[in-house]
Amino acid sequence: MKKVLLLFALLFIAETNFALPKNKDGYEKYLYSLNMMSKLFSRLTENADLIARKPDRISFKNLAVNFNKKVGVLIINQNNLIALITKGGFNDHHFNNSLRIMQTNVIDLRKILISNRPLIDNLKIPDFNTAEIYNNIDTRIYENDELIRQIPKNRRSKAFKRKVVDNLTQAVVILNECRGKVAALYSKVK
Repeated sequence: MKKVLLLFALLFIAETNFALPKNKDGYEKYLYSLNMMSKLFSRLTENADLIARKPDRISFKNLAVNFNKKVGVLIINQNNLIALITKGGFNDHHFNNSLRIMQTNVIDLRKILISNRPLIDNLKIPDFNTAEIYNNIDTRIYENDELIRQIPKNRRSKAFKRKVVDNLTQAVVILNECRGKVAALYSKVK
C-alpha cells in the first residue's frame, strides 16, 4: 500500500512539474520570433507561383528586398556584438553603439513585417494562419534598452555573457536561413 501511494505521489509530482508550460525569457522569445519569420518566408516561398500571378507581386519583391537589407545589417551587427562581448565584455565603448544599431534594425524588421501583413493576408494561403506568426513576434529583449537594463545586475556573470552570446549566435544562424528563404522568394517572384 505504501509503495502504491509513493508511486502516486511521484506521478503527481512528475505530472505537475512537466505539465506546466515553461515561461520563455526574452532571449528565447527573440529566437522564437525569428523562427516564426523563417516559417512565414518558407510558406511564402512555397506559394511563390501564387504570388507571381498576383498583380501586387512588385510589393512582394519590395518586401523581400527591404527585409533582406535589414537582415544583412542585423547579421553583421550581431556578429560584431558577439566579438565585442567575447573580447571585452559589456565594457567595450563600441558596445552601446552596436547595440543601438541592432535595436534600430530589429524594430525596423518588425515594422516591415507588420506593415506588409495585409499583403500577406490577401494571398489567402490554404492551411496557413498568419495570426500564429504575427502574435508570436516578440523582439522586446533587443528593443527599448532591455539588455542595457540587465547588464548592471549581471556584469560579472559569465553565465549571462554566455547566454547573450549564444542567443546572438543562434539568431545569426536563423537570420541567415531567413535571408536564404527571402532570396529564394525574390528569385521566384521576379
